[in-house]
Amino acid sequence: MRVDHHAYRKATRVSGFGFILQAIIAIALFVFSIGLFGRGTGDVVIYIASVFAIGGLLVWLSLIVIFYQHTQERLESLEGDEIAAELAGTGSVFDSSREHDKLASRRLKLMHKWLMPIVSLLVAAYLSLAAWRILKFIDALEDPVGVGDFVLTQAKGWAAALCLGFATISFIFSRFVAGMARQEAWQNLRGGAGFMVGNSLVLMAVAVGIIFRIFKNDQVIGFIAYAIPICMFIMAIEIIFNFILNLYRPRIADEVPRPAFDSRVLSLLSAPDSIVKSINEAVNYQFGFDITSSWGYQLLLRSTAWLVLFGVFSLAALNTMVIVEPHQQAIKLAGGRIVANEVHQSGIMWKWPWPIQSAHIIEVDRIRELRLTAFQIFPTDIDDWAKEPRMNKDLEPFIVGPSIEKDDEPSAAQPVSLNNESAENVEDAADTLGDLFSLVDAEITLQYRIKTDGVLDYLKFSSELQGPRETLTHFDKTLKSIALREITQHLSGLSLEEVIVRAETSLVRDLRLQIQQACDQLNTGVFIVAVNLPMLRPSGGAGTYFENLAIAKHQRRQEIENEQGVVTRALDAIIGHTDRIDEILDEFNKWDQMQRDHDVSANDLRTQRLLVEQLIEEAGGENAQKIARAEAQSWVTLMNARAEVFRHKGNIDSYRASPNLFMEREIMRVFIEALGEKRKYFLVGVDPDRINLEIEVQEEPARFNISPQTPAEEGQ
Repeated sequence: MRVDHHAYRKATRVSGFGFILQAIIAIALFVFSIGLFGRGTGDVVIYIASVFAIGGLLVWLSLIVIFYQHTQERLESLEGDEIAAELAGTGSVFDSSREHDKLASRRLKLMHKWLMPIVSLLVAAYLSLAAWRILKFIDALEDPVGVGDFVLTQAKGWAAALCLGFATISFIFSRFVAGMARQEAWQNLRGGAGFMVGNSLVLMAVAVGIIFRIFKNDQVIGFIAYAIPICMFIMAIEIIFNFILNLYRPRIADEVPRPAFDSRVLSLLSAPDSIVKSINEAVNYQFGFDITSSWGYQLLLRSTAWLVLFGVFSLAALNTMVIVEPHQQAIKLAGGRIVANEVHQSGIMWKWPWPIQSAHIIEVDRIRELRLTAFQIFPTDIDDWAKEPRMNKDLEPFIVGPSIEKDDEPSAAQPVSLNNESAENVEDAADTLGDLFSLVDAEITLQYRIKTDGVLDYLKFSSELQGPRETLTHFDKTLKSIALREITQHLSGLSLEEVIVRAETSLVRDLRLQIQQACDQLNTGVFIVAVNLPMLRPSGGAGTYFENLAIAKHQRRQEIENEQGVVTRALDAIIGHTDRIDEILDEFNKWDQMQRDHDVSANDLRTQRLLVEQLIEEAGGENAQKIARAEAQSWVTLMNARAEVFRHKGNIDSYRASPNLFMEREIMRVFIEALGEKRKYFLVGVDPDRINLEIEVQEEPARFNISPQTPAEEGQ
């Protein structure tokens, strides 16, 4: 092909047509995505496709400029050749300055050196920034407090036709441009062909997602919404990589440089025949000879269509048979609806091939685990394992009743007002709230399985679909809401001590039964296997203080029990039977009150006192013993007094019989009692010559002096 200004003009016209086609695609998709074609035509995914299409406008515009400048350079070169032919042999002094007059050529070199790299960087920046904004936009749409819902068009037929039509036009035009780009003068058209085939791939993917939506499957379109910006990121990275390689690639004279936005991957897809050629060359290289020209390879190529048809028929036949394992159950779906509301047990299930009918297999015996709350964050570094795990900021505490002692009487709840801004009222309100509520942090997991006879209820209750960038299905999110509602209601009726103490015993059993009852009422079709509490403690940093409080309460109860034991032992020792203490004290207080009342008669007072004494004696304590000893002592005193009376009567008779002798004996008794064990000397008023005394002096111990002794009689 002759490379002149006509060739570059054709490339300029093709680039202009590509720019117009790219603009039509981008504008049409954008207008359809914002709903200007009518109600129900707004669509987020088509809007994302329009954002990608807008990026190709800059590529086609740069190709228009560069090929136009090539045209000007060729015209300038043609004019220079004509002038050189006219001035040939004249020996003009201006011949040496012709090279400096090539303004278009210098501009073309500057464009290849600066314009095309700058455009490439702008395209990469646009693709990366647009992809980042799209991902952030989708995340905002999925957020419950975001800007809106993930809008999908209701005009599915029009949307699919629009995407398929533009995808076909883009692919045909990309093939045409890729064929032109095989010429060396038009090789820069590969960048435009690459973006055009990118339009075709994106629109084809969107059309596939819309077709899946027609069959009641919205999950595919969600994946496509995330795949498009990810591919835009990959294209931006490839452009930057090509830009860096172009900086270090050696320059060859008169070679047209390849711009960085010319994607090698998209260029390969725009010319699929080159892929087949590359495969043939790879096969020949592996076998070491031209095997692609052999009869066997040609026979394989001629029979490819029949082999593909046989493979499709075999796959369709195999698709009619579904193997259901013993731990599974299955249903047949036609257009997203359950066929005849029939559940198939284990064995072989026959159905029509896809897409007429499809099979959905449910594992009924598999125990599924669902996290109801956030969990603690453990250190990831090996050196940090000695540290305590920190709490997840998303962990929300549960409200429980206040900390109540068993011997405390709960007071009636009073309304709390925080309208007054004074510090004292706020502190009082905080104390009142502290008396009414307590908070606990809990890690709770729920284990459940599908009931054998509850598959239809399970499928009708909620969907098993999972949104983009979500870890829970719609069913799991619904079951989580039900379980958290029941757990919150149950814990709110328990005190802090009851929640902590019963966590390992009856609490998990009560929670499981309550959640199971709620699930049965809503016909969820699931059986709650267990409710696990890996962690349950007072909220925040109050766990340590709660332990200290529990220890202090235990010590308090122990001190009270010790003192009560001392009181019980004292009462048991003093009164006797402790079960009659209240009766004795009541009668004693009654007797004490009667003593203070002057209107009470002495007889009633004496009767009450005798009743108290009788109760004390029946109890058998120290007081009863004292009363018994007092009664015994009174009898001893009485008997001694009576003995003294009888002795006195006997002394009167003795005195009457012999007064002198009685007096002498009494005097001697007084001496004995007064002098005791002291030595006694007697003076005898008789003439010594007339008496002869033989005295034997003996001193007996006091312990043998049992009875009083009278003085010895006088001897001769």
